[in-house]
Amino acid sequence: MARRLRISFDRPEDFRAEFDRNIAKGGMLVPGASGLGLREVVEVELDLAFTGERRTLEGEVVHVAPGGGVALQLLRTAAELRDDFAAILAAPAPESSLLELSELDGIGVLEPMELELPADTTADVVEVDLADLEGDPFGAAGSLPATPATAPAPALERRSAARASVRVPARLDGTNARVEGVTRDLSVTGALISADASELPPGKPVRLQLRNPETGDPVEVSGRVARHVETHGTVAAVSIAFDVPPEQKNELAALVKAAEQVHRQRTAAGISGRIEELGMPSLIQMLGRSSPHGTLSVSRDTEEGVLAFETGNLRYVRLGATRGLKALSRLLQWQEGSFEFHANVDALAVEDEPLPLEAALLEAIRRLDEAAHAGTPRLDPAARFQVDRAALAVAGALAKVEEAVLDLATAGLTVRRILDVVPEDDTQVSEALLALIERGVLLAVP
Repeated sequence: MARRLRISFDRPEDFRAEFDRNIAKGGMLVPGASGLGLREVVEVELDLAFTGERRTLEGEVVHVAPGGGVALQLLRTAAELRDDFAAILAAPAPESSLLELSELDGIGVLEPMELELPADTTADVVEVDLADLEGDPFGAAGSLPATPATAPAPALERRSAARASVRVPARLDGTNARVEGVTRDLSVTGALISADASELPPGKPVRLQLRNPETGDPVEVSGRVARHVETHGTVAAVSIAFDVPPEQKNELAALVKAAEQVHRQRTAAGISGRIEELGMPSLIQMLGRSSPHGTLSVSRDTEEGVLAFETGNLRYVRLGATRGLKALSRLLQWQEGSFEFHANVDALAVEDEPLPLEAALLEAIRRLDEAAHAGTPRLDPAARFQVDRAALAVAGALAKVEEAVLDLATAGLTVRRILDVVPEDDTQVSEALLALIERGVLLAVP
């Protein structure tokens, strides 16, 4: 079950101020809370002391402040929130008060891990001054990491089931778009999937195919894109809300149960740790040599990558939209993050030809060395460009990679998306971008 926070409002005007500032925009700030992870779903109990009522909202952690405190995206639509609290918001408004933040008495707390309180706290309740909640993180100018820079995603619907952290190969099919990925969490009502779903905007109807990890049987479910998790100019993950007919609920529940069971077994028999303890090159080499087959999942911030080993070969490697040597080269540059390894390989719907592990590592390292010696300047991954047609007319013939880059830049893709889509290695694509910029063909969009 999800962990729970309690916030108490003694006076109606305090609740009204927080509702107008954040809740009505789909989020909440909870200062003083720590020990929560990014993307973790928690329950927030609103103790409305001035009415004698308690209301519970679910929220997903979308930002963790370094000094303590989290920002939550609520899993209800703005219209639902306004309807639910209409009567309370109409209450008369006297003067100021304090908020109270505490954990509940063990109900819904996962494992023995508990929320940590600030170091100078001696009681089991933290009193938070209302000034700590000032700001408008969920407004039009909000800049939380998970908030898209363009039109905001529609608010997620309230989850009626807790999601379990399980990894199952997934395929998303939308109109004119197919995306391969791996689930990060899964329930009978939805899933969060590591995949570059830039071509599937929020609100888009999709078909999701999952495979039962015990039987291998495919399960297809309809749904819609609820939101994107964005990072560095691309989409790192996509949240899907399911639309499950009654006759399919048992099938989906069986899949979720099987996935949870398999995940528990693999976690118990596998190993996990921090990337910085060994370094990514040593980690890949060690696990690839020591295990006949297995899957290594790595995560850093909002990004996740996956590598599968089999009999001395690199069976597949994925990082967002990239695969093969290009994905491996990027992963080798990770200097921190976490990893999990288990001695099983999940077959993907589409796999490349396996690569000899040692040869793949040597080639990826060679590419990184060449890039380091080339000294190519690093471009802002979130940058977009506009085309100067006059400069293009006098630029002369373009190289093949430059033509591909120009087409994607014209379509409005970010630097990161261009690097992902063009199959050549990142150094070649970056050099093509820089050449077009230097010739005045591409102009950065302010």
